[in-house]
Amino acid sequence: MQSLRNREARSGRMPQGPVLLGLILALLLPISTARAQIVIDEIMSAPARDWNGDGEIDFKNDEWVEILNAGTAPVDLTGLYLKDATGDAYHYGFSGTLMPGEVMLVLGSDSVAWQAANDAGSTGLSLNNGGDTLELWRDVEFPRVLEVVDMVPIPAHAAGSDRAMGRLPDSLEWALFDELNPYTGDLIPLGTLCSPSPGELNVCSVVPAEDSSFGHLKSLHFFVP
Repeated sequence: MQSLRNREARSGRMPQGPVLLGLILALLLPISTARAQIVIDEIMSAPARDWNGDGEIDFKNDEWVEILNAGTAPVDLTGLYLKDATGDAYHYGFSGTLMPGEVMLVLGSDSVAWQAANDAGSTGLSLNNGGDTLELWRDVEFPRVLEVVDMVPIPAHAAGSDRAMGRLPDSLEWALFDELNPYTGDLIPLGTLCSPSPGELNVCSVVPAEDSSFGHLKSLHFFVP
């Protein structure tokens, strides 16, 4: 008979009850090796072109998220899942191995296909154009591990049409890759006029800068794991 945990994994729902205590404890422990290596690297929340190459422009199928192995050793991606801050369902489950310095692209259509195969709905990556929080979870059954590997707030201005939010290559700090839809405001992350690069390492020689008081910068503080 299929275990309760397996049924929960197939449905895309995060386990409840005792696992919640494990989650709280995990968040209080030092950052794990997996968190230090695998990070969310680039996000396209509001596609306005055919990013997945199927000949159609679709707000769900053409969204995409990219992860990066920023460490020095290969990482087994089994047990890593993407979700947003709304609800408990996972939107995509990873597999395979990611080598140091490599990126892996997840298209909205990949998410829809994974959800169909795992009886987990059909919402796709479900990135909210008005602002969202994207989360990367590690959910391993034996021994039981449930923890947030990376968590990235996506402000509304970073979710403009065909405007990607990504990490700068050298610092891993967040900026807008907004060549297709320039952002000229002063909210963080700032615009760079660099190009989105799904499935490839981010390339951008521009370092966004803005004169501001220390207090103002503190008020605009943006989470970077």
